[in-house]
Amino acid sequence: MTSSQATQFHAFRSDEGRARYLAAYDAVLREWPVSFEELDLPTRFGTTHVIASGPRDAPPLVLLPSLAASATLWRPNVAALGEHYRVYAVDVIGQTGKSVQTRKLGDRSGMAGWLSDVLDALEVPRASIVGASYGGFIAMNQASRTPERVDRVVLIGPAGVFVGVSLKILFRGVMRAIWRKLFAPKRPRDIAELLGPHARFGPEDARWRELMAITMTVSAIPDTLWNLVLDDAELAAIKTPTLLLIGEHEQLYAPATLALAQRRMPGLAGAIVPDAHHLAALAQPGDVNGRILEFLSAGAPSRS
Repeated sequence: MTSSQATQFHAFRSDEGRARYLAAYDAVLREWPVSFEELDLPTRFGTTHVIASGPRDAPPLVLLPSLAASATLWRPNVAALGEHYRVYAVDVIGQTGKSVQTRKLGDRSGMAGWLSDVLDALEVPRASIVGASYGGFIAMNQASRTPERVDRVVLIGPAGVFVGVSLKILFRGVMRAIWRKLFAPKRPRDIAELLGPHARFGPEDARWRELMAITMTVSAIPDTLWNLVLDDAELAAIKTPTLLLIGEHEQLYAPATLALAQRRMPGLAGAIVPDAHHLAALAQPGDVNGRILEFLSAGAPSRS
């Protein structure tokens, strides 16, 4: 047995929880709007699971989800994006999903090394990257550490990057957790509680919403980085064309953060997505898909 086989960092609290999760994950895939294939790619940090769709000869587009949301977050987006791109929706290593971690990421260099390994396994020298929340941080980290691998970046409500989470937001989250533990310990978990009072879901979101309820119940502590805000010098050094989208009803920070981000990173394109919560690509897929495609089409992603 090799050292990588001997060590596995579990993303679930129990085998029973993992089985429940995988069944719910596959239920979402049964409603995937386009044909796809599931790939399990070797990296130095373990096997990374990817859902691939779209024409094989189209320019590559990597989708990175929010914390613990998995590649399935992108179900409302893959059909539109896949008309123009070979789309790779990724289960981030060290988080809840089908990826299997065998080594800790350690730091931002490790995070960039992991995603470079994923691109290598896909035989993709360069790609555009779309990242939601924590996935946005991963995308910008890649643009900073390996700019030669990244064509364009789209950030959707990124965690960190430009500003940290406010103390008010943290306090609200702590109080919500205490209230739930004391007064509603047996009530089923619901992702809407985290997205705020403006979160709305349709019947088409039911399977993913159920998956997230299970995720919040069975997940182990994810392997994440915590120093997520890039300093001015690093932001100024990033020359990769970047688009920042913030939902009108963002919960991590105020929509006014867009103006601050544009001051910190000259040349940053940005917009507020009307009537959207933190996961704007889920809340308003038609709007966000259109903005992504328009931004990406301004450049010609290359495989060379």
